[in-house]
Amino acid sequence: MDFEELRHIHRQEKNSSQLASISDDFFLELKAFIAEKRKKYLNSLKNGSLDSAQDISNIERMAREILQIREKKVVRKALHASFSGEYSLENLCSQEKKLFENLLKAFNSYKKEMEKLFALPESQSTKQKDLNMLSVQIIQDVPAFVGTDMKEYGPFKKGQLVKLPAKTAELLIARKLAVEQ
Repeated sequence: MDFEELRHIHRQEKNSSQLASISDDFFLELKAFIAEKRKKYLNSLKNGSLDSAQDISNIERMAREILQIREKKVVRKALHASFSGEYSLENLCSQEKKLFENLLKAFNSYKKEMEKLFALPESQSTKQKDLNMLSVQIIQDVPAFVGTDMKEYGPFKKGQLVKLPAKTAELLIARKLAVEQ
């Protein structure tokens, strides 16, 4: 790693909502680069020169900004993945992958807790699911058929009570094969 590469990654992170492509061991390379620059800075102090002071200051500032920007992007990526269920680990280094996975687990856990908190009681949720269903009594024998939802229903016998999707049930009622219950 060198200063130009660090500046390039810094620019990419600042100018894009997507994570910049970095190596899997980017943070180890960055740590080694900063350690090398600090060593040069300390040596220059011994020689009475302050030339490296600005360099190390700029490098550390850029490194911190890169870390902060990438952290925010990883958090947004994990939040999006929690809602959509779709994600990619592309452009994440190994440490960021761990962060992403931990965040995703936390967001999913939180989402489940909120769903429990705001869930309707069982009887109400069953009623809501049943809104699209209709109970009918079959008044003539009906052979097996494919309903409007492309699923197979039947065969049904005269007098049988069945619960069907509303559109399918209405079709049977219209053809005088069933009556609504």
